[in-house]
Amino acid sequence: MNTTATLTERAVHAVVDMPLHHFDSRTWAHMFHPDHLGLVDPFIGVDAFSMPHHYFLPHPHGGMSAVTLLLDHSPGGVVNRDSLGDHSLIQPGDLHWTQAGSGIIHEETPSQPGQPAVGLQIFVNMARERKQDPAAVFKVGRSQMPVWQHNGATVKVAAGSFLGLQSPIAQDARWATAVDLLDIRLEPNAQATLPLADAKNGFFIVVSGSLRVAGAPAHAPQAVVLAPAPASTVGTVGTEGESGIALHAGPEGAHLVLLAGVPLREPVVPYGPFVGNTRADIVAYSQAYQSGAMGRLEASFTRAP
Repeated sequence: MNTTATLTERAVHAVVDMPLHHFDSRTWAHMFHPDHLGLVDPFIGVDAFSMPHHYFLPHPHGGMSAVTLLLDHSPGGVVNRDSLGDHSLIQPGDLHWTQAGSGIIHEETPSQPGQPAVGLQIFVNMARERKQDPAAVFKVGRSQMPVWQHNGATVKVAAGSFLGLQSPIAQDARWATAVDLLDIRLEPNAQATLPLADAKNGFFIVVSGSLRVAGAPAHAPQAVVLAPAPASTVGTVGTEGESGIALHAGPEGAHLVLLAGVPLREPVVPYGPFVGNTRADIVAYSQAYQSGAMGRLEASFTRAP
């Protein structure tokens, strides 16, 4: 991974704290939901969650994807049910990608109540021309993810690609927003340089430990936002060149996730579980949900007061 040492270094725009939000006395998340979405486009936000008991009743999504990346060290798994009829067990280390498109309803519960499910819930935008695609679900098991190792650095390719390694999700033509999700572990004091296409925005979620990213110190739970892709790089990835991101782990090592993708550069109107280009889009998603056009899903539990 140090073969990219001759690349121009990608700068850090900002290192930001991820505020802690309690859904109830036991369910919580450190949240990264930036006001300036242009810096992280095509992403909307990330919740680093811990879910030890049944909390998230059936709820809709439209115009975006809700992605669960369960961390390897998660004590428990997640059961995901949706209005397409999917009923999945998400095991530690797995990726479950719910691409809402025109609309879907899903429910998420821990597979073993009392054993927290720990991971990232990642919200990814969809381009205007794909927002009315039929809903779809993509699954990548931990054992299916390519892994790259070198000099104390391990990179697991959950989605997208890295140095010629490709996640199975990238081979499905229905996948609307092609992004890279890289689960990265650095041994204590390890150094590595990651390549990133100049056409892509990118940021890191620091899961544990500490490190320097392009010289900027960061630690868990923080997000490291890279300098955004300049407008001049609009086009096909691979023709505009790459930059290098220098990582240097602290004495306890570091675990982080890189999220990167080509910005859509479209108006973004997020409203609860829906993401449109206009307010009219939000109204249309709400009406589709209320009318049953997104399907139906009965709750598998009753939330305690």
